[in-house]
Amino acid sequence: MTSADDHLHWPDVLDTFVASSPTFTRAVVVNETDSTQDALARLDPEPGALLVSGRQTGGRGRQGRIWADDGGAGLAISFTVSAAPAALLCCRAAIALNNAFAPLLAARGVRSGLKWPNDYLALLDGPRKLAGILIEQEGDRAIIGVGINVLARAWPPELSGSAASLEDAGLSLSRLDALLRFLVSWDEVVVMSERSLGEAYHEADLLRGCRATFLENGGLHEGVVVGTDPFSGVELRTSAGTVLMRPDLASLESWEPR
Repeated sequence: MTSADDHLHWPDVLDTFVASSPTFTRAVVVNETDSTQDALARLDPEPGALLVSGRQTGGRGRQGRIWADDGGAGLAISFTVSAAPAALLCCRAAIALNNAFAPLLAARGVRSGLKWPNDYLALLDGPRKLAGILIEQEGDRAIIGVGINVLARAWPPELSGSAASLEDAGLSLSRLDALLRFLVSWDEVVVMSERSLGEAYHEADLLRGCRATFLENGGLHEGVVVGTDPFSGVELRTSAGTVLMRPDLASLESWEPR
């Protein structure tokens, strides 16, 4: 079974997983969709619902960015949770990604971790994005979207210098294996306290100690990242003093990995 149709046997496996999961209650697998976020929203799902697609052709990321068509080489995952602060939900998903894959990559000599606010990266010939997170809330529910680059593929020109897959980083997993690793990790992370999440994020933070430039309210701020708090923002030491780059106001424009 090729990667393009390997999802055909996912429903049985996911039904078995859901039966013993403390958080997931229902799993839906679709052959192809434009956006798993929209596909799940159309189901009007209760918390615990999970939707994955064999191929996603029109996904989106934070701040309206486009998530490139994965061509059946990646994972597009969306699931519903009860509403909570977006920073908390993003932190949980980020730690779940890091816990699922960082130990495996480290065993292969590859450093990986989190780039504030919502990216999971590997440091290869430079920082390369392996996965991203999108939080969308409405009323008393939130849909968390996670895109994971699993298998090697040809990247479009605009992503060739910034994206990579788990396979590119030396990790050979099927898409189903990668999916189950993330779901199991989420079940473990969802019960962690905010303090424990913050400590885990601190350990996985790739920005700490790096020179970085942020855009906030039309102005650029340059300096060295003192530390990242996933809930309050990035503490940046500039020539004018230390400032806090808040996740709802600031965006990371550039950084120099250590």
